[in-house]
Amino acid sequence: MEVRVWPYVLPFPLDVEKRKLIWSILQSKVGMSILTRMRLEKRTYQQELIHGTRYSNKSIIEYLKKMVLAGILNQGMEQVSTEDKRVWVKWYEPSQLGRWFILFLKNPDEIPPDLTKRTITELFQLYSSSILEVCEKYGLNSQFFHQILGEQAKKKTHTIT
Repeated sequence: MEVRVWPYVLPFPLDVEKRKLIWSILQSKVGMSILTRMRLEKRTYQQELIHGTRYSNKSIIEYLKKMVLAGILNQGMEQVSTEDKRVWVKWYEPSQLGRWFILFLKNPDEIPPDLTKRTITELFQLYSSSILEVCEKYGLNSQFFHQILGEQAKKKTHTIT
């Protein structure tokens, strides 16, 4: 019996400390809660995350710092006007790496088709570049991987027809 798997491969940074940070974030309920609430295409404000979860301000801020250190999120500040004054607010947005992790956690039906196409293209470019580096490093013929891709395409064509 063939086991079907989710055909999604997540890239991880080469830096060991960043990988450890990412694993600690993914293994945490606080970290997962933050990632599932992050907007993919717009900024998410710190106060939204604090008020949108059941975790303490301290825990949320601690995990946001970890996510920035791990390269999952970018952060910044902007000034906004309230009724009586101007205040600085902190925002976060996913880095390219962060977007891949957030997309991995979402239901595929929730992801717009154009974002899906863009993400698949980015991941394929990243992995094909990595495969070429490995081929060069170990003296492998990259044609072998072209052949595998061609064989898989033929199998899919035969399955569909």
